[in-house]
Amino acid sequence: MKKLMLVAALLVCGLAAQAQEVKQEAKETARQAGETVDAAGQKVGRETRKAARKADKAVDKAGDNVRRGADKVGDETREAGRELKKEARESKDEVKTATNRGLNKAERKMKKAEKNLKED
Repeated sequence: MKKLMLVAALLVCGLAAQAQEVKQEAKETARQAGETVDAAGQKVGRETRKAARKADKAVDKAGDNVRRGADKVGDETREAGRELKKEARESKDEVKTATNRGLNKAERKMKKAEKNLKED
């Protein structure tokens, strides 16, 4: 009976040791699973930050394109205004010159007419 008790005690000790080993393996597996989840979370975080930076760059580039377009339109508008102002000045000078010529011609005719009246 002592032998049976001894065998039973050894069996219980063996089972307890095996249970302890299973428990340690379970802890290690849980730790590894946690590390895997952490690594996956970090990867997702990196990818999200990378995508956000890429989107920010795209928005900045679009904004730069809009600003350049607005600057170009502004430059073209200013240039058109300068050309229009120049043409208006030239037209004004032409009108002034034509008016002066007309007035000079009219004055000459008037003097000629006065001279003709004095002679008659």
